[in-house]
This record gives sequence, C-alpha cells and structure tokens, in this order.
Amino acid sequence: MATIRHTPFCPVIGIISKIRNIHYGWIVVLGTALMLFGGAGSRFSFGVFLKPVTEEFDWSRGSLAGALAVAGLATGTLRPVAGLLADKYDPKIIASIGVLIGGLALFAMSQVEELWQVYLTFIVMGVGFTMASPGAVAKIIGAWFTKRRGLAMSIAGTGSAAGETALVPTAAIAVAYIGWREGYMILGAILIVLILPLVFFLIKSRPSRGQHADGYVEGEVATDEAGFSKGSADPNLGMSLGQACRTGLFWRLTIGFFI
Repeated sequence: MATIRHTPFCPVIGIISKIRNIHYGWIVVLGTALMLFGGAGSRFSFGVFLKPVTEEFDWSRGSLAGALAVAGLATGTLRPVAGLLADKYDPKIIASIGVLIGGLALFAMSQVEELWQVYLTFIVMGVGFTMASPGAVAKIIGAWFTKRRGLAMSIAGTGSAAGETALVPTAAIAVAYIGWREGYMILGAILIVLILPLVFFLIKSRPSRGQHADGYVEGEVATDEAGFSKGSADPNLGMSLGQACRTGLFWRLTIGFFI
C-alpha cells in the first residue's frame, strides 16, 4: 500500500505538520513584536502632528515639544516601576494594560483644546508605553527561551523599527488628507482594535505545565551547545536588585542605556 509520502499532497501536509509543531515561543515573539510596533510607531509620529497642532492653536513649537520632553521624563522615571510590576504580576497583563492606556491617550489627544491637556495626555501616554516596554518583553521572552534568547529578543525588537516605518507614514497621510485629530484617532484605533487583541491572545507569559523553554517538553532533556543539561528558563532566577547594584556590569549597562 502506498504511503502518504508518495501522494501529491505530501508537501502541504508537511507544512501543516511543521506549523503545528512550531515552538509556541516564536508566536510569543510575534506578539511582543506587535506590541513594540504599536508603541514605537505611535511615539515617533509626534513630529507629523507638530505643525498642524501649533498652527490651529497658535502655540509655539517649543511649548508643544515640551510635552514630549515631559513624557520622556515620565517614561524614564517609571521604567523601574514598570519592571517591578512585570516581576510581581503577570507581565502579559501589565503590557496589555499599557497598550490600552497608550491607545486611550491617543484618542484623548484628538480632543485636546488646551496646552495643559496635551501635557497631561502625553504623561499618561508615557505611562502606558512604559508598561508595554522592552522590560516586559525581556521578562516574557526570558521565560520561553534559553538557547535562542538573543535571537528571540532581536526579532521582537524589530517590531519597533517596523512600527516607525509603517505608522509614521500612516499618520502623515491621515493628517494630510483628513486632519490631525482624525490621525490621532486612527493611531488609537490601531492600538486598541488591532494590536491589543493580538497581544492579549498571542502572548503567554510562560510555558504551559510540562513544557520547557526552547520547545522541549516533559521527558526530554534540553542541552546547550556544550552538551550540558538545561532546565526550564525561569525568569525569576538570578541576582536580586541589591546584588546587581553591587556589580560593575550593572552600572556600565545602566550608564550605557542613559547615554
């Protein structure tokens, strides 16, 4: 009797089989990339709105750009808090709330009438995008990968560049043809209607029971390149904050990120 490998449908069946057997961590990487896509694309679209907003309200560009500076200050200040929340609670939930807050803030920007409202909205936006920041991404991906963690983080990080490439022109087209208020509405809708559901349903904060990092399941022994056994990637293992602060590497990395 002929086996299935001799049928013309074998390639299709093989592809389906491979898709079904894919390590779910790569689906998580896709979800985190989409999250960074929405956040970075929305943040970097600020310049598109600068001219039409200042012209409508007769504000100086410096006063409006100050809102972005304040948002950046809020983001930098709250990054450690967002990291603590991701450590203490489910990082997927923290990130999803951040996407929701960011999307609502974009909608709120479409309704501003006073300069103080712009500043307040940008602060709220900064809080939201901080919660859905690379810190949460690192926590999530760290639970799914050990051997290919660097590759997974790099792929997720491409979401930021893709967001800038796609959403900034989208905002520019919206501003040019229908107005800056509608442009902010479109960005908010992209985050809440498209990005948020995908983030919520694609991302799992950690492997299911019986499954390990890098796709190994219960009963299999994961090894690194040297052949040593590797267990499940537990992002809660490692140094405490106090221990990290006493190392030179921690401060070199911190200073590097500030620069």
